[in-house]
Amino acid sequence: MYAVVDTETTGLSPHLRHRVAELAIILVDEKGQIESEFCTLLNPERDLGPQHIHGIRGADAIHAPKFSEVAGHVLGLLSGRTLVAHNLPFDLAFLDAEFDRLGVPFPLTRDMGVCTMAWSSRLLEGSGRSLRDCCAAANVPLTGWHSALFDTRATAGLLSYYISAAGGEPPWQELLQRNREVLWPKFDVSLFQACARSSAPQPPAASEALVSRLIDFMPRVNSSDVADPYLAVLDQALADRYLTADESATLVALARSLGLGDIDVTRLHRDYLNALARVAMADGQLSNEEAADLEQVADILGLPRGSVSAALEKANTTGVVRPTEGRLPLELGDMIVFTGDMAESREVWMQRAADHGYVPHPAVTKRVRLVVAADPDSLSGKAKKARGYDIPIMSVEDFRTALGYPTPPPGEPSATPNWGNSESQWAKILRRETGA
Repeated sequence: MYAVVDTETTGLSPHLRHRVAELAIILVDEKGQIESEFCTLLNPERDLGPQHIHGIRGADAIHAPKFSEVAGHVLGLLSGRTLVAHNLPFDLAFLDAEFDRLGVPFPLTRDMGVCTMAWSSRLLEGSGRSLRDCCAAANVPLTGWHSALFDTRATAGLLSYYISAAGGEPPWQELLQRNREVLWPKFDVSLFQACARSSAPQPPAASEALVSRLIDFMPRVNSSDVADPYLAVLDQALADRYLTADESATLVALARSLGLGDIDVTRLHRDYLNALARVAMADGQLSNEEAADLEQVADILGLPRGSVSAALEKANTTGVVRPTEGRLPLELGDMIVFTGDMAESREVWMQRAADHGYVPHPAVTKRVRLVVAADPDSLSGKAKKARGYDIPIMSVEDFRTALGYPTPPPGEPSATPNWGNSESQWAKILRRETGA
């Protein structure tokens, strides 16, 4: 039914002759259960690139099979199945390039697979782009660091979660039938010995780089089906501080491999820097190190001089709003998120919002129109993400005044602690009751 894949590569783009250095494929049935696993290091026939990130040792890779030796086996694993990956366009571009080197046309395109990152915007609302953040939102274990097998297991877990959340009938059902009928090329199956790592990859020391601290709060975009895939790679590259010597060429090649034009990339880079500045300024302060980091990011992104100053000027607006003449900056049916410990529980405020025709939501997404906070200067995850999306924040007291509710007397029960998943469940109940 499914073939879940992940690659570790020697760089960001096959257009710059970067190669696959590790490949994992996990076969999964229609219910999301794992059937079998395959993983091997590959000899990329070139330098290994960012070894401090993927942790693949040259002493291991030199004894690993070449892609040409595993190609026939890989085709046999993928044939008749639907390809699944977290950031599918990235992994698919590398697989396509590897088979192209062998003169074998790879029969799948982006619209023929399941990208767990893309579907998370619908099935895991509020999660970030990264595999780590999506797994945390779905309570899926993610062990290891930059290991194709570990990441594929986590992606298979996300797929299982999505299938379960859809009641066993995922929204890509029609895709499954079409992919069974795809004609796959033939390639001789060679004898090879799969090669495992001699040691597990280790995470690098905690970085203080601005991007590495803030990527989970960066906004997602829906301007195209490859915007988030491009930015997901950019998140990781900037956080790890790994780009090839010719950084601009690397980004251009990456964009080209995903089908993004120059105008699209410039807009994405500008919006990325603006969002990074907004999240960085969430605490109202910017250290010298953060300012230098923003300048470095702008330089890597090829943005003109003055871009950081412009981004910080926009970010200096607090984003906190107040009702205008008692009116909220909302329309009926708009989504609202609540955050912080309030004098009355969030459950109460979610019910009140629903009673007034608004839609309470448990997580910050691009569709949310207002975040109501116990402290409008909050540094909570929800508030940071709201600033990244440029969503206005309002104090609960201003929200109370606008809706006409009295201040509770002292001694009333405080906010419900440790909501866990109950906030999401209550939001679903309210949506069903109101038909939202």
